[in-house]
Amino acid sequence: MWEVHERGFLEILSRIAFDQEFANTGGKTLQLDRDEHVDITATARNSLAKSLLYHLRNLSSEAITDQFDGVRDRLFEVLRSQRRLPAFVDVAIDLHEWRFYGSADTDHVLTTYPDLGTNKAFCFATLCIVAPRTRFTLAVVPMDANGFRAKREAVRSLLETAKQYVSIRHVYLDRGFYQVHVVTELEQQDVD
Repeated sequence: MWEVHERGFLEILSRIAFDQEFANTGGKTLQLDRDEHVDITATARNSLAKSLLYHLRNLSSEAITDQFDGVRDRLFEVLRSQRRLPAFVDVAIDLHEWRFYGSADTDHVLTTYPDLGTNKAFCFATLCIVAPRTRFTLAVVPMDANGFRAKREAVRSLLETAKQYVSIRHVYLDRGFYQVHVVTELEQQDVD
């Protein structure tokens, strides 16, 4: 079934990624661009977004990771072939927490400072290429712990992945990574 909708899904995924929209808004916008009838006042989920989310829910985390990696590999093939990849890039490594109200036993959910009625959050680290007016997420790793060892491992893993695609000039760390053991990992990776 995924293959039947693949082109539409790629369009909506691209739109919501580049425009930083939710799936429902992106689905409505895409259908409006196609001159399809869309009730923009409807509160019910858009049919294209509903179909996309249904198929994404049925994918394993490994399948999603494989697809992300495949898109990233293809993108860098195109960038290299068009000679649009700079010699060196600056990257930022950030910690993200999305508040969570379910069971603390859920994968990748950590206990964190209390805020917005919960002390639980999904936590992940990202490595983004940063340039003027541009931010491109190159790698993501889930955080299963929030100690310095987990953060050091996340930095190591993110940098190893990034070095497969780009040469790094500077690394900017989120303040959540400002710990001696984590910064030492940067020295071992030979980056500023």
